[in-house]
Parts: sequence; C-alpha cells; structure tokens
Amino acid sequence: MAELVSKTYSEAIFDVAVEEGRLDLVQSEFDFVESILKEYPDFYEILKTPKVNIEEKKTVIQETFGDQVSQTLLNFLKIVMDKKRGSDLLSIKWDFDRRVDEYKGVVKVTVESVVPLTDDQLNTLVSNLKKMTGKEIVLKTIITPELLGGLVVRLGDKVIDGSIKFKLEGMLEGLTQIII
Repeated sequence: MAELVSKTYSEAIFDVAVEEGRLDLVQSEFDFVESILKEYPDFYEILKTPKVNIEEKKTVIQETFGDQVSQTLLNFLKIVMDKKRGSDLLSIKWDFDRRVDEYKGVVKVTVESVVPLTDDQLNTLVSNLKKMTGKEIVLKTIITPELLGGLVVRLGDKVIDGSIKFKLEGMLEGLTQIII
C-alpha cells in the first residue's frame, strides 16, 4: 500500500514539474525538504503524527518552507498533509527521484572498494556501465575496508559483488556443504 501511495504522489508532483518546465527546480527544492526532514527528525515527526491537526501541519510547512521553495512544491506538501500522508514524504521523494532519473536517462551507481579507485579505473567502469545500460551514469564511490579487495557495484536494485569477502564466504559455504 505504501508503495502505491509513493508512486501515486510522486507521479503527481513529477507530472506538474514537467508540465511547468521546472523539473530541476522542484527536484532541488525537494532535496532541500528531504535534508531538513532527515536533519530534524522531531520536525518530521510533527508532519507524520496524527496527533497534530492538519491545519497546524500546513501552517508549520508554510512557515518553514514558504520562502525556501516554489509555490508548486509548497502546494504539493500541503496536499500531502491534507491526505494524511506525511509519513510517506521520504518514500514519495525517493520515487520522485527515480522518475526524474528515468526521465533524464540517468542511472545512479554506487561502487564500494577497499581503496580509492584511480581516475582511469573510474572512467573504464563508467564507460562499461554506460555501454551495459545505455544511460548516463552518476557514480558514487564508497571506501569499505571489510571487502578485503575487489568491488561491489550497486546499479538500482541490481548488485554485482566481485569482492574477495563475497568469494571467501562462498568458498566457506561450499566447504561446509561437503559431507565427510
């Protein structure tokens, strides 16, 4: 049910942003709102809780974001409050970002490695992923010493685990299956 809610609402704000030609603006404003919700969990709790009256929530949204975001996003946030979907705001944002990436032909990829990759390695990886997906690649790198070596590439919901840790765990599992 929550997934259907986030898809429905994200589609609505996405369609309005595209129609108004303000997709990048709405996305950056929504990024700002998301950062506030994550940085101030007590504030987010006010928007989520049914204990706070809807009109009070809308007033808080107006006072907090009124000078910071466009009327388009402000109205959207108020509608979300009217529909008692404040607890779904972050999942709506996540689905909105996914729609924007799809619309722009972009794939976000996370690469974990033990040591920082060189520019040549990163360029080769981006080039190969671009050939594989046919889309632009936005790469985020993370240093994860626990991998022992190799890479873990996360491409949407797909994971390519070429880490030594994964291979060793596979070998260990195989060895435990041997009956003596």
